[in-house]
Amino acid sequence: MRKLAIVLVPLLVLAIVIGAVGCGEEEEGIITPKPIPESTIPAHFTIYTDEGLFSISYPPDWAPATSIMGELWEETKDEMENTIPDISLEDASMLFFAGIPDYEGYYPSVNILVASRSTDYWTLDEVAEAEDALERMYPTPGYQLLSRTKTTIGGIEALIDDSVDNEPGYGKWRYIQAYLVKDKFVWFVTCAAEFDDFNYYEDDFYKIVKSLRILQ
Repeated sequence: MRKLAIVLVPLLVLAIVIGAVGCGEEEEGIITPKPIPESTIPAHFTIYTDEGLFSISYPPDWAPATSIMGELWEETKDEMENTIPDISLEDASMLFFAGIPDYEGYYPSVNILVASRSTDYWTLDEVAEAEDALERMYPTPGYQLLSRTKTTIGGIEALIDDSVDNEPGYGKWRYIQAYLVKDKFVWFVTCAAEFDDFNYYEDDFYKIVKSLRILQ
């Protein structure tokens, strides 16, 4: 079964909104490759622009799913608020959702989430530590962070995570997720596919997340 909602609600969003998760040391066994250099956006990619806010690019066979984005976000918030006690996602917003249209919806997919930064977790490294701490408190079935690399996206320092989970009813999925901080907000770009399909889409996933440009 495909995850046709957000696919992955970044735990980072939850950590920022809760603002009360203790920081911990980096997990053992995580491979940290060399930093990923800034890259250019492929010429054949389609550029989507939310005027004055952001732009993102994706392969020409992908399409935005703006008509269902609000419904997906509400479903995801309900699920997360039922899973984690005393959590509120009112300070987080879903700005973009896209994928390859098919008979089930959109697959694979990319989404952009933005959330207010907590005063307790202000720097990029602090935000990453909060995300890791929250995962230890509320573990996702089969979750494993495979790698975390530091790079720049649109001239802004960013981290890119490569992770996997295996939730009952959904099967095994793999994700490329970039997050960066600017002004009072944290931005996340998450690409997702079923585990067995990941190698086919991996190159495009990295290009998509690195194509984010924050315009203000």
